[in-house]
Amino acid sequence: MEKYEISSLIDFMTILKKISSSSESFFFRGESEKYKTPLLASGYRKNKFPELLKEAKKEYFREVGYSLDSDSRENFIAYCQHHGLPTELIDVTENPLVALYFACESNRDSDGIVYVIKNDTHISDPLTSKLFDKEVDIISIKEEFDIASLSFQQSGGSYIKFQNTQFYNSMYEDFFSLLILEDINDNYSHLNSKLKLCKYILKAHRKGVLETIIHHRSNILKNKDNIYELMELLDKYSEKTEIDELEKFYSEFKSLKFTKEVKIYPDKNEKDPRYDLMSELRDNTPLILLFIMAYEIRDEKFPPFPKIIYKPSITFDRLKNQQALFIYQMSTDKYSILNPSDGDSGLNVAKEVIQQIDFDYEIIIKSKNQILNELDSIGINRKFIYPDSDNIAKYIKEKYRI
Repeated sequence: MEKYEISSLIDFMTILKKISSSSESFFFRGESEKYKTPLLASGYRKNKFPELLKEAKKEYFREVGYSLDSDSRENFIAYCQHHGLPTELIDVTENPLVALYFACESNRDSDGIVYVIKNDTHISDPLTSKLFDKEVDIISIKEEFDIASLSFQQSGGSYIKFQNTQFYNSMYEDFFSLLILEDINDNYSHLNSKLKLCKYILKAHRKGVLETIIHHRSNILKNKDNIYELMELLDKYSEKTEIDELEKFYSEFKSLKFTKEVKIYPDKNEKDPRYDLMSELRDNTPLILLFIMAYEIRDEKFPPFPKIIYKPSITFDRLKNQQALFIYQMSTDKYSILNPSDGDSGLNVAKEVIQQIDFDYEIIIKSKNQILNELDSIGINRKFIYPDSDNIAKYIKEKYRI
């Protein structure tokens, strides 16, 4: 992550020119001050119980739903965000000048921040960003993993049930592509999601702790021998980080009975015409299993997971002018880390953890008033950002100081 500091629009444009020379595209997020936790959805800032977000959204719909058109109903979470109800969404923009305006708009005596986030939606990899345009597709991701987690835990890790959502289909294709690319390019595996998942799991695992992946003894007994074998392998490679060590771990992981005997539903491999093309590449089950293990392993951090980019079909004038879209920020319950001496104590202690949104550049904004005047001179101002009658009136009031 690189950090810059600016005090004029020219400074900002110079930095944009520098970072855009990399031929990558970005999303931008402007925040009016440096918060302890940057890039945090409004629904997580004060709320210690994220499940309340769903109830608040339901109540809001009961109050206003009757008056909405079909687009607003189908993308109601975007409507909630637009009208100030806390949600799991983070506003971002494809226009850096809009982000700069938001960084300067309020808290004029504090430095603002523009965060620059890589747009990697075009890269076919399980952990790169996924783009969706329907609310049902993003909301179903959390439900998908709740069901997958429950089936995985209750079966002692021998069965994983998915709902065959768009997200699952996308992940399946990306894991399959990963295997193909690895076969074509030996160096590709050094950068891909497989090793990131292995590294995360091995770092989180505590040697000698049986309940690392499956959290209850009663469920462990359902698949006891296979889980013991898995724990021995995790103990063997615990906290290994070198590429060759991670590759060895994955090679042995594929050969475990725990891995070979797991059943995944729906099993898309059996229906895939590519299934028998190459015997070594036909089965992405070990990768999907790693993904679930990372999601379930005891840790205090959110597991490796793609950014969920939401670009709804609904178009408010404000969204259009701001070139706005959203990051849907995931959260999940993570069971507390145990030490071998803990025994059964604490087995049911879970903590809500929130997905961290990584950024590539941080631009600190000084001289906010000057920059706002410079933005105004090129048409980036309140009446452009908020094109409604009240805000246009406020813009004119501020302009004439009346």
